[in-house]
Amino acid sequence: MTIIGRTAVGFALAGLASALYQKTSERTDLRRFPAPGRFVMVRGRRLHVHAEGEGGPTVVILPGMTDNGLGWVHVRRGLVPGQRVWQYDRAGLGWSEGPSWWEWRGCSALADELHEVLEASGEPGPFLLVGHSMGGEIARLYVARHRDQVAGMVLVDAPSERMTWMIEEFGWRDAGPLRHWGSALRYAVMPCGLVRARLLLAIRRGEEPDMLRRMRQRLPAELVELGMALELTSGQRRAEVLEDLGRAGAIKVLEAGRTHFGNLPLTVISKAPYPAADTYYGDYFASRPPEVAERYNRVWARIQTDLVSLSDDSTLIVAERAAHNIQADEPELIVKAVTDMCAKLRTAKSS
Repeated sequence: MTIIGRTAVGFALAGLASALYQKTSERTDLRRFPAPGRFVMVRGRRLHVHAEGEGGPTVVILPGMTDNGLGWVHVRRGLVPGQRVWQYDRAGLGWSEGPSWWEWRGCSALADELHEVLEASGEPGPFLLVGHSMGGEIARLYVARHRDQVAGMVLVDAPSERMTWMIEEFGWRDAGPLRHWGSALRYAVMPCGLVRARLLLAIRRGEEPDMLRRMRQRLPAELVELGMALELTSGQRRAEVLEDLGRAGAIKVLEAGRTHFGNLPLTVISKAPYPAADTYYGDYFASRPPEVAERYNRVWARIQTDLVSLSDDSTLIVAERAAHNIQADEPELIVKAVTDMCAKLRTAKSS
């Protein structure tokens, strides 16, 4: 056999071993960490829905891109049991079945999926939508299509069609969809089993890989192991590829669907201009040159102000120390914003 032939066989065997190890490990993890909610059938796949607490309106949490939602535990605990909180795992994330490789997973399709899952779960509206990052885009599109089902909206450090301003400032390479395509390619070519094996080997050696460090930043200690298990599934990998690819047309979709929401209560929460270095991803923001940070903050503030203009009943809240993942850095800020809006909505309903 030639060197090329032996190399090809070696790669094939390594790939097979990686796939078998991944499949066995995922089955073990499912037995160790059963789903806390229930499953509904949507588009021929089982999607995980988790609802708890009492008191309306129902708060619908929409995590950001490729976020399985476990990191919202601090917010959930701050709202439950006095408030009804509903959340689902998008296809491939958490305990939900993965999407097909050929399925388009842009924010418009995900807004339609949200509507279908809410209907399948039987959760009655109207809802208070809480959307983080890409989840904010999904929330806006859902409101535009189902206005009668929404009582209010909280956008947490959400981008918008005005990201064109960021592209004008920093160019397509740094601020455009090219970075998402690059991420999708990296995720697509990394064997899940090999990534899992290397990570667990490093932990056994007493090291702290970046994934483990970030899990400890965003989750209570008792949920770190579960967080690692959910992050290492093949479904998570598929969702990472497809949701990254789906970012390509987000600006055009949001521009076409841009809607002024009248007097719909709207709260926009933005990250701190200069996040503390010990926050989740705060090190990323802290490492940028001061002049770059200043330019970024100026444009991001314009984007958030533009979001505030989408309603006649809106409020802007700027975090004091949180980076992009405000639900991990300052969850109490989100809890208070949601609690205040719920109280406002209940008062308006009773008057």
